[in-house]
Amino acid sequence: MPNQSRPPPIRNQLLAALPGNVYKRLLPQLEAVPLPFMKVLYESGDAIEHAYFPDEGLISLLVVMGDETPREVGLIGQEGMLGIAVALGMSATPTRALVQMPGSAVRMKAGALREELGRGGALQNVLQAYAHALFTQVTQSAACVSTHAVGERLSRWLLMTHDHAPGDGFEMKHEFMAMMLGVTRSVVTRAAGRLQKEEMIRYTRGQVTILDRGRLEAAACECYGAVKAEYARSASASRLSST
Repeated sequence: MPNQSRPPPIRNQLLAALPGNVYKRLLPQLEAVPLPFMKVLYESGDAIEHAYFPDEGLISLLVVMGDETPREVGLIGQEGMLGIAVALGMSATPTRALVQMPGSAVRMKAGALREELGRGGALQNVLQAYAHALFTQVTQSAACVSTHAVGERLSRWLLMTHDHAPGDGFEMKHEFMAMMLGVTRSVVTRAAGRLQKEEMIRYTRGQVTILDRGRLEAAACECYGAVKAEYARSASASRLSST
């Protein structure tokens, strides 16, 4: 008896925005892969061999400074793709890509992606809209570092992580938060302690639980809302371009 079950839903939002015939053409090129916690997918300067479309989890884009200190400039979850440089005609990446939250993805060889982009049409339009949203996130993050207090930035970063978590709790070490925010561990400890004292979060043994999302949003800097709005515009543009 033939299997009548439906195919699983497309969880990556960029792939889900594509017309059915385009996605069907891409499907043989897509390989399901895990995203283990702290796995480095790209190093700065590497040739891009694969583009990754996350289904779940979160990938951090890091600029590695001359003293080997990493600074986060962007986050990629199921709303996006790692390897957007390929869509812009580039073959190497300027950033390190590190799995911040474990999950899964489908990946596609860079050559196959270039071939599909050469056709023009839906995939090109979807990735162009996403590239603009990611650029907005990166530039907003750069401005945020020099403008907003650590507590505001930590609130924004926790909200962005929460957006991609399967629930209200997720694993997060002080050392990792300090690296992502570009501050010392003691600075993060004080900032997280204030959020915990005000009962917005609970933090214990490397586990963060969001207790009051509304108040955390109020405590975050304006960058969170600005980036979220840009991604919403990008998703809307992607849907329109695929109809």
